[in-house]
Formats: sequence, C-alpha cells, structure tokens
Amino acid sequence: MDVLERNFARAEDCVEARLKRRTVFLTIVRSSVAIVLAFEAACASSPDSIQARYVSPNMYQTWNCEQLFDEKMRLTSEVQRVSGLQRENANADVAMMTVGLIIFWPMLFGLAATKDRKDELGRLKGEYDAVDLSIKTRQCTLPVPAPSNPPITPTPPAPLTASANPDGSYRGKGKTETWCQPPLLALNIKGDTVDGQLSEVASGATTSAVAGTVDTAGVVSLQFQASSGDYFTGKVDGALKGNTVTLDIRTTTTKACTYHFELARAPLVAAAPR
Repeated sequence: MDVLERNFARAEDCVEARLKRRTVFLTIVRSSVAIVLAFEAACASSPDSIQARYVSPNMYQTWNCEQLFDEKMRLTSEVQRVSGLQRENANADVAMMTVGLIIFWPMLFGLAATKDRKDELGRLKGEYDAVDLSIKTRQCTLPVPAPSNPPITPTPPAPLTASANPDGSYRGKGKTETWCQPPLLALNIKGDTVDGQLSEVASGATTSAVAGTVDTAGVVSLQFQASSGDYFTGKVDGALKGNTVTLDIRTTTTKACTYHFELARAPLVAAAPR
C-alpha cells in the first residue's frame, strides 16, 4: 500500500512540474508577442501609405491665383522633402526590426530613435489637395513669364488666334516631380470637341484615352480613361489661351504625381500650290 501511495505521489509531482513548465513557456511566448507588436507599432510608416489629412479649401478663399500657385510649388517641395525623410526612417526601422528579431533583440530599442513624420506628411498632403482644388475651382492658369530682355523684332502680321479658330494639334511634355516619369500629352481640337492620348511611360505608348470639349470662353473639359489601374483616370479642366492649352493633373496612384502641361499648337502646314 505504501508503494502505491508513493507512486501516486510521484505521478502527481510529475504532472504538476509539467504544468508549471507549460505555464512558464506560454508566459514567455505571450510576452515575446506583445514586445514584437509594441516595437512594430513604433515603426515609421511608408510615405506612400500615409493618407492626406482633410484640410478645408475655405482657408484659401481670399488668396489670388498667383498666391495659390506659389503655395502649390512650396507644398510640392515640402511633400517631396518630408516623404524622403519618412522613407529613410521607414527603411531603417525595417532593417532594425529584422536584425532585432533574428540576431540581436536589443536592436529593437533603436526603433524609438527614428522620427515618424506621419502626421506632418498627412497635413502637407491635405494642404496640397486643398490648394489644388482651389486652383481648379477658380480655373487659374499659370502666367507665361516674360523674357528679361526681349529682342526687338519687326511686328509680324497677327496670327490666327485660338479663340477665333482653335482647331489643330496641341502636344507637349509635362513637368512633374523627380520621382515620376515625365508624361506626354497630345490633344486634337476640332470645333468644340477634343480627343487625344496621355502617356505616362518612357516608351511613349498611350496609357489613357482623352475625350472632351472646349467652349467659346476657352475652358477645356477633358475626361481621361486609363488602360489599367496603374495610370490616370479622371476629369480635368484646363484653359485654352492664344495657341496654348494649359492644365494640371494630380494622379491618385501610389506615387501621387503632379503633371503640369503647357501644350503649344503645332504650326499649320500651308497647302502646296497647284
């Protein structure tokens, strides 16, 4: 009987020891997961994943077109600068997280040393959207800068103005940020109808079809339809002044590119005498 009791006692001690080891193991696992999640939350976000914070366009209602364009250029530069800093911090955090989890866990404490500019970048993007919307609402166009020392030349006969007869082909390369591919835009105007093609790739292949109208006041309303979700689709308003079509496009892809076009009308080719 004593032997049986001792065996039962040993069995109970064995089970109790296993349960204690399992409890300790589960506690360590839960603590490790909590630590990893906490450090992961401290990582800087990728700039492409940061959404624009809403900013009301009403704050710019007293600004004139020149002030709006100056502010748009400033915000474009700031978004580019802060995005670069945020991307560097995000890449550094990913590297430290990898090393910390695999090789040397104290590296994880270095995540706190990088600055997350998520709020600053979201605010800048929101201000950019508000300024851009104000420009489009007022149909502002960039003034053509006058040359500092214009040459003195005889006055040629007045050419046919676009407002009198805008028919023709308008083509050109757009200006954009350094991280974006410079786009190409070609428009054909005949009467009050417009068609054309937009290319956002280096090969010059068409990525979006363009269709729209132009009214007697020179307002150009265009609808872009992309061949895939990687390219621009949307409605854009521009202006026809003289022999130039001016318009701005803000893409909604991850690169968030801004295109500015000043398309000059191709010269008319005179018919050969018979």
